Amino acid sequence: MNILAVVGARLNSSRLPGKHLLSLAGQPMIHHIFQRLQQCQQINTRVLATTADAFNQPLVDWAHSHAVEVMAYSGNVDDLVGRIDTVVQQYNADYIVYICGDCPLIEPAFIDHALTQLIAHPQKDSIKLTPGTETIHEGIAVYSHHGWQKLVAISTSDLAREHVGYGNKLTPVLDALEIGDCADFSKIKHRISVDTDADYRFMSEIYRRWYQHHGESTIVSLSWVQQQLLMDPQLRQINAHVHQKLPNVKYRKAVILCQVGADVGMGHLRRSVLLANALMEQLSIGVQLHIIGESRALPWLQANLAKWHTDITEALTVLKELNADLWIVDLHPAFVPQQQLIDFCCTAKANQQRIIAIDKCDFLLPHIDLLFVPSFFCELEHPNLSFGWENYLFTPQTATKKNQLLVLTGGSDALKYGAWLAETIDACVPADIERIWIQGPYAEAPQLPESSHWKKLQNPANLPTLVAESATIISCYGLSLFEAIASKALTILLPAKQLTSSNELRFLKQLQCCFICEHEQDIAPILRQVFNAKDTDTKQQILDNAAALTANIDGVNIFCKKIQAMFNGS
Repeated sequence: MNILAVVGARLNSSRLPGKHLLSLAGQPMIHHIFQRLQQCQQINTRVLATTADAFNQPLVDWAHSHAVEVMAYSGNVDDLVGRIDTVVQQYNADYIVYICGDCPLIEPAFIDHALTQLIAHPQKDSIKLTPGTETIHEGIAVYSHHGWQKLVAISTSDLAREHVGYGNKLTPVLDALEIGDCADFSKIKHRISVDTDADYRFMSEIYRRWYQHHGESTIVSLSWVQQQLLMDPQLRQINAHVHQKLPNVKYRKAVILCQVGADVGMGHLRRSVLLANALMEQLSIGVQLHIIGESRALPWLQANLAKWHTDITEALTVLKELNADLWIVDLHPAFVPQQQLIDFCCTAKANQQRIIAIDKCDFLLPHIDLLFVPSFFCELEHPNLSFGWENYLFTPQTATKKNQLLVLTGGSDALKYGAWLAETIDACVPADIERIWIQGPYAEAPQLPESSHWKKLQNPANLPTLVAESATIISCYGLSLFEAIASKALTILLPAKQLTSSNELRFLKQLQCCFICEHEQDIAPILRQVFNAKDTDTKQQILDNAAALTANIDGVNIFCKKIQAMFNGS
C-alpha cells in the first residue's frame, strides 16, 4: 500500500515572501515539516510539490541537497489541485495526506491516527473531526485514492483549483469518516500557520523555547505548545491580531514607496516596514515595498519583501507597470523631484487608485486621498490631513530599566555626533553607567574612548528592546526620539539643527517631555542635571509628562482603520 504525503509550498506568498525557507531554530521551516512527517509510521512516500519557475528554484535546490523527493509543476502556478494530482498520479498513491507548507506544527500522531481510521473504512473518501470537536490542528487533509479523484473532478473553478478541499465546499461529494482527535487539543484556539511576519515571530519564539531545552533530533510537541499558549498571554498576543485570508475573497494590493540613506536616515523605511506588515496582517492586503537608496542587509527587513531602486525615476518607471489598489508614498520632499511625483499621483487618481502620503509630503495634498502625519506637530490645515500624538507609527515598549545610557544618532548620523559626543558624555556621566552607542547602517563608526564603559552595536536587531530597557537615552531628532520618550526613559534631545523646524522644536520644549539641547554647549550641563541624584522632582515631572502624552499612541491601527474606511466609502 502506497501512502503518500505531499507538501505544497511556493515562495510567492503575498504576505510573507520566501516563508518556507525562513529559519526556525537554525533550520528552514520546510525542513521542520519534513522532519515531522518522518515521525509518521503510516507514510512511506514524502514529496515536496512546488512550481517550475525561477522564484521557487531555491525550494527545489533545498530538496535536492537534503534528499527530499520534489516535483516542480510546469502547469498553472495557481493550480494547486493540479500540482498535487500530478504527484498523486506519478506515485500511484492509495492514500494521500496533503500538508500545507506553512504549518510547521503538524501533528504526526494525528496523521497516523487519521490514516489508520480511514484505511479501516475503505469505502470512505476522507476524514473529518466529529462535529463539536475543537482542535488547534491546521494544514492537514487526508483522502483515499477514490476520494481524491472525486475532489479533483469537482474542482473546476479557479478558487477550487487554488485551494485543496474548496471544491467539496462548493459541491459536497466526499463521504467523510468522522473521527475523534488523537489527543485533547481543544484547550485553546490559536493560529499555528505562518502567513505573516507576526506569525513568523510567534513560531520563532515557539521553536526558540523548545530547542533551549530539547535536542535537535526532537520535534516540537504540539501538546507543549498548547500549554505554552495557555500559560503565556504575551506569547498569544504576538500574532493574535492576524486575520486569516479567505479563499473566496479578492484581496487588494498596495505598493509602498519610501527612501533611505545618509541624507534622509532610516525613519521612512522603518515605518514603511511597520505599515506593510500591518496591512498584510490586519487587512490581508498584499504589499510590495519599493525603496529608493543604497541597499543594505537589515535584520528587521525581509529581503523578499523589498525591491531597491537607485533613484525615483527608476522607481516610478517600475511602479507604473504595477497594478495596485493603494499607493503609499513616504519620501522626503527635499530629495525627490516633486513635479515627477505629482504627475505620478495624478495618473493614479485618474485610474481610480487610492493614494496616501506620509509625513512631509504636503505638496501632494491636492492630489491624494490622505496625508497621514505621524507627529504631534503640524502647521497645515486640510480636510485630508491627520496628525497628532496618537498617530506615531511605532508600538511603545516598556521593560525593567537598566542602569545604562543609550546613544541614538540616527541611521546615518547626519550631524556627525560620533566625532565628538562620546568624550562629552564621559566627562559628565558617572563611571558606573554603562554606555551603548548605536551605529546606524549608513553612519560612520563613532570615535569612542578605549574604555570598558562603552559598547558599540551596529544596527542591532534588538534595538526596540534596548530602547525599552535603557533608563537614559540620548537621541537625535526623529522617530528614535519619540520611541525613547514613549519608553519611559529620561530622554535627551541632541541639537536638532536642520532636522526640524524652529516652531516644532519650540512647541516640543513647551511640552516638557524630554531634555532639549538647543546648542552643543547645552549637552554637558543637561547631562549633569540628568545624572544628579538630588534633582529628582524635575526628572519625575518630565517622565510624567512624557507618559501622559504618549499614552494613546496607536498610529498603526489608526492608519489601518482609515484605509478600511477609505475602501468602504466612508
